[in-house]
Amino acid sequence: MKITLIAEKYPPVVGGGETHVHQVAEGLAAAGHDVTVVTEAAPASAERDLYRTGKVTVKEVTGLVAACQRLDCKDAVQRLHAELSTTDADVVHVFNYVPALLVSWVRPSVRSKLVVSLFETFVPGVRVFDLWADYPLERALQRGLVDNLHPDLLLCGSKAYERWAREAGFTEPATVVEFGTDLTAFGTFPEARTRWRTEHGLDDEPVFLVPARPVPRKRVEDAIAALADLHTTHPDARLVLTTPTGRSNSGYVDGLVRQAEELGVARHVLWEEGLSWQDMPTLYAAADAMVLPSSHEGWGIALTEGMASSRPVITTDVEGHDEVVTHGQTGLLYRPGDVPALAKAMRTVLDTDTSAIVERARKEALDRFSIDAVVRNHIRAYESLLGGA
Repeated sequence: MKITLIAEKYPPVVGGGETHVHQVAEGLAAAGHDVTVVTEAAPASAERDLYRTGKVTVKEVTGLVAACQRLDCKDAVQRLHAELSTTDADVVHVFNYVPALLVSWVRPSVRSKLVVSLFETFVPGVRVFDLWADYPLERALQRGLVDNLHPDLLLCGSKAYERWAREAGFTEPATVVEFGTDLTAFGTFPEARTRWRTEHGLDDEPVFLVPARPVPRKRVEDAIAALADLHTTHPDARLVLTTPTGRSNSGYVDGLVRQAEELGVARHVLWEEGLSWQDMPTLYAAADAMVLPSSHEGWGIALTEGMASSRPVITTDVEGHDEVVTHGQTGLLYRPGDVPALAKAMRTVLDTDTSAIVERARKEALDRFSIDAVVRNHIRAYESLLGGA
């Protein structure tokens, strides 16, 4: 098959969605398909080269990020139209709301089968795709997208994403293909763990990793507050937070720094900056457990990475997360915003034997969420769509 993927961001931009698109593209190419990714290419760098194998053709649409983030899109729409109106791809697969909105404007030019994946996290009454802090406006654009896009297939990364698409009004056929990633990259890695801890002046202190970009819906403040609670019984515990390049809310980060200072735990909060996806296996290995305190998620690739790393996973009992983690079986769930419950879960992984949970979680992750399984299911969905032409 000839497959064209359209995405606003592509690694080395860090994020679960970006990692997903990259690894799907690479996996499809490795399976023998002709894959092109239409995106705004990152500037040449050694880090970018880590994500370029030569198997996937990357076509640059200059201005696509500005189009998706500010609707400064005249040039980007023209380039997208030129690409879509001339492509001989069997399948065009566009990822996320604003790229899909741009494609909807030139929908009559798309002769290929059109597949759409919408994996922005929907927060009812607050945000659809987070371009404006204006929910009624975003909702109106969402309804307009439904009226104009008419994809041949919705490919949903979770049941939650499918529910949100249906609630938005999409009636087209849908297939759920759970998100996945290259879980073979994750493990316990004792040498990497020792090296990272030595570099950070740590020995056996308990370390909790929050593998989330700092934006408000991730509720990183709850992890900091829980750390302060945890210090009443485990005063040496540390919290590792990340600030990936170009993916952080600077005002929110400033607030987290102030919070840690006010709670007296600032020197126990370690910030890791400018991370790439390749850095994450070491961070999971260096930690003793991971915490993802989000108020809303549609999935949570970080959960599968923590499970594959044989680390206890603590996360909120919200849509998406409940499709990955089963409480008491493959991780610990707590009600979002309940800081005492989060602190209790953190104590549980430090004070009790969670090895059975960790073993089940690793097996679950490798069985369900490997990139091989995801790629196979993408191919099956594409072939079914083309076979029904």
